[in-house]
Amino acid sequence: MKKIFYVAMIGLLIMPRLGAQEQKGAAAEMMKNLQIVEKPEAVPTRAQPGFGSINARDMMTIMTFLSSDQLEGREIGSRGYDTAAAYAQSLFALWGLKPGGDLPKPAGGPFGPFQPQQPAAKPERGYLQEFEMKEALESQTSAILESGRSGFSRVSRSFAPEIDFVFSSILPLEVSAPLVFAGYGISEKSISYDDLAAIDVKDKIVLILSEAPGKDDAASPFQKKEIKEKYFPARPSRHGGIDYTKAAAIIKRGALAVLVARNSLSENGDIHREILARQQVSDDKPILPDSRKKLLIPGSKAFPWEGRSIIRISREMADAILETANETVESLQNKITSRYKPHSFRLPGSSSLRLSNQVRYQLLKSANVIAFIEGSDPQLKEQALVIGGHLDHLGRRGEYIYNGAEDNASGACGVLAMARALALNPEKPKRSIVFCLWTGEEEGLLGSRYYVEHPVFSMDNTMAYFNLDMIANSWDEKGLQRMLRMLNVKEGEELLKKIKPENFLPLSLSAEAPELKSSLQEANRSVGFDVLYRETAQNINRMGGGSDHASFAMAGKPWAFFMTGMSEIYHTPADSMEKFNGATMEKVSRLIYLAAFLLADK
Repeated sequence: MKKIFYVAMIGLLIMPRLGAQEQKGAAAEMMKNLQIVEKPEAVPTRAQPGFGSINARDMMTIMTFLSSDQLEGREIGSRGYDTAAAYAQSLFALWGLKPGGDLPKPAGGPFGPFQPQQPAAKPERGYLQEFEMKEALESQTSAILESGRSGFSRVSRSFAPEIDFVFSSILPLEVSAPLVFAGYGISEKSISYDDLAAIDVKDKIVLILSEAPGKDDAASPFQKKEIKEKYFPARPSRHGGIDYTKAAAIIKRGALAVLVARNSLSENGDIHREILARQQVSDDKPILPDSRKKLLIPGSKAFPWEGRSIIRISREMADAILETANETVESLQNKITSRYKPHSFRLPGSSSLRLSNQVRYQLLKSANVIAFIEGSDPQLKEQALVIGGHLDHLGRRGEYIYNGAEDNASGACGVLAMARALALNPEKPKRSIVFCLWTGEEEGLLGSRYYVEHPVFSMDNTMAYFNLDMIANSWDEKGLQRMLRMLNVKEGEELLKKIKPENFLPLSLSAEAPELKSSLQEANRSVGFDVLYRETAQNINRMGGGSDHASFAMAGKPWAFFMTGMSEIYHTPADSMEKFNGATMEKVSRLIYLAAFLLADK
């Protein structure tokens, strides 16, 4: 599971402290989105057999194998992962699900496939969906500033990666171009401010400052409430937040690369502090290098934050670039903030920056495991609901095995339990249901991304996606109180008293599909969680891209993300099966099974 924090709790745990009126509004919003079931209803008769088949004992049996030392952490491209995939496909076959993976490869030698004398039987799919990836083994990044007046010798200055600048792309890059200073890179029509209006950024390398001008000046037009929240958020966002958004917009205008320098050093210092913080180790965890594979799928569509030449640079590097125009960051800030007017310009024509990122690759292959239950309606069976969770984990680091019981053997167990339940249920829903176990989630959601581009049922016929990632650990009183303190919502205390911690389930889902929420609410009336629904606009930046639901969101599909209480053993070798008893996995899986049945049967 590649996530920094609780994606399911966006809007709760990372919410800024609120004023009195906002406290009341937040409490009211929580009450509106909280579903508490005092007495669960009977499970609909047509779904009862499958519902009853989902039990903690069987799920713990599967988890025991998937998180065993013999599978060595199920890292993508390893024998342990391949063994887990083979085990999952054997269960799908045992339970009679239809395979949704690849058609068999044609046999034959270098002169083409062998042509049999008799017509061959129609080829049948397998359960594995294999695909190739490029693994970046090492990269060499450089940035060289060249300047000098016409007729004089050129002067070159080299900058050091991870000291003067940070560029973490695993894509190759070779570019040399003139430089443009574009202020803060802002085009904000609401206050008639546009750093880009008077300059041409096409085929240029553009230098901008982070955030916006006038952060601490009450007279700044950027202090208006909506504008301030946009450019000066209370808490930082993943993937660069507003600075990424500004840089991406400039690249859309034809810029070859965007350099982002810090607007202020007073709060978080320069990039050096950030670089050193990443290098620190914790005595509470094994001191091991993060040797996670760096992978990409050739030709695959990139996520918004990928494949962009957005480079964070130090103030020292920014000043060195601006020196060619006899300016500094501070002098240009003063010119902009004196009247809150843009001061963008092209640096002297003799100045240019050469950026290079040379990457050495090798090829790697892995596979998703895919099966489906065909719908019962002759027409509607061509539509499908997809249920998935990632099968991979972090693998082995020296003598330490990252077994990944919670992350994400638990989600894989849920997918398998629901597949078996639907296979056992005599009555099938009208639409088909696809069950997927993804590879490569930890390296960038690779398996789900590949599936979205090569689905069993077309994405036009895919109605929604349910994602299971870490469903074994329940909440406790301490976690709920921490949530309350971070919200600073005093009126919420009485509300939270109604919630049983071990029965609490925060649930993120896309806001654009009301039938998704209604199916979950109907199912929960028979399951009985205390569910807090967090509806999110269909915008990948709002979700952080933390798990495989992001791949489907990128394709415009409705999604729901199931994740229970995160524990301190996340991404450590201590994530092993004896920490869990299967009760939470059972209840979450029953909820998703019933919601999926109801949604696919509408």
